[in-house]
Amino acid sequence: MVTKKNIFRILSFSLYFVAAFMVFLVLLFPFDQVKKRIEAEVGAKTPFELSIARISPRFANRVLLSDVVLSDKTGRVLFESPGIKVHLSLLGFLRGLRIVNLQGPAYGGEISLRSEEGSKRRSWSVDASNLDIGTYGLLKNLGFKLSGTVGGNFEMVNDVGKGRIWFKNLASRELKVKGFPVPDLDFEQGWIEAEVRGDRFMVRKLELDGKELKIRVSGDVVMRERGTMNLAIRLKPSERLSREQSGLLSFLKNRDAEGFYLFTLGGTVSEPFPRL
Repeated sequence: MVTKKNIFRILSFSLYFVAAFMVFLVLLFPFDQVKKRIEAEVGAKTPFELSIARISPRFANRVLLSDVVLSDKTGRVLFESPGIKVHLSLLGFLRGLRIVNLQGPAYGGEISLRSEEGSKRRSWSVDASNLDIGTYGLLKNLGFKLSGTVGGNFEMVNDVGKGRIWFKNLASRELKVKGFPVPDLDFEQGWIEAEVRGDRFMVRKLELDGKELKIRVSGDVVMRERGTMNLAIRLKPSERLSREQSGLLSFLKNRDAEGFYLFTLGGTVSEPFPRL
């Protein structure tokens, strides 16, 4: 017969077990070895290097990765965050799925990543909001002087993906393309809608709207060093910019009814060339 005394005893033992498990998790679990193993696996199985300052437990299936840095093999930093929260789905594990959710601050905004892997299906998705482009070190190291905020989402299922990325108050300064200077540009807003199928990146719509220039792009790129590209580009400069860049615009012969200059960008990823 179940009595209140027996129920209290069962609950006491359960709480003691949970408390003992948490003490073990915090004090005895070899997080340092796990950290080294994760870093080694990323370095061995991907073209990237991962550095984690420390791993701290938050619950049975939650940990915090502190000072996370992802770089390429040459040491160039591709991504960094002061702290990434990791959540491992226990329910997914019982269903035979490896589901991992990561979330944390980055570049003045927030970014989250969800990864799911099963026997026949692999997927991952990224959501970002209000990332400060000007604080991204890689662009600075490459000589780009850009500012603004960016966000959006992208999802991949096996080798097929799609997403939408937006920009706000995007500005470029002292930009050069193939050695030729580009006028300083400011765009109040913009977005890109794209799809990925295998190694083919398809730009369904790219729009940048500014007071001095409007840009529209569509087409596709094969994402290999010698992969081909075929992008249709439309430019609509303001009257002031048209006067200042009259020499450059004189090379563009095609113009549509909306006042956009038309040309295509072909060739390869490593050696693109315009078709005027």
